[in-house]
Amino acid sequence: MFEQTITIWSRAADETYTRKIIHNVYWEDNRGAQLRKTGASDANGIVCIIPLKSTPDGFSIKPHDFIMQGESALEPKTAKELLAAGAVLVSAADYLPFGGLPHWEVTGK
Repeated sequence: MFEQTITIWSRAADETYTRKIIHNVYWEDNRGAQLRKTGASDANGIVCIIPLKSTPDGFSIKPHDFIMQGESALEPKTAKELLAAGAVLVSAADYLPFGGLPHWEVTGK
């Protein structure tokens, strides 16, 4: 189940990015639509489960970082470069260090 590799770009305060590659994660693409009074809109996104045993010491991920399935050597200067390359903006990152599988649960769009 945890066979995928991801690349994460952590955004610093000065808007530079640090790249991390994490192996042995679970990645799921979600496709859908939200129905609203004003019409339908896309509700596409991702869910990524990152087991703590797959992460280096001191690892963290937060909203406004970027994530991409696979291993990437991209060294971006801007968020536009990341989005053009197919990276996803992290909207939530929950640290869940308990239970049988301590992990990070990351969602993005």
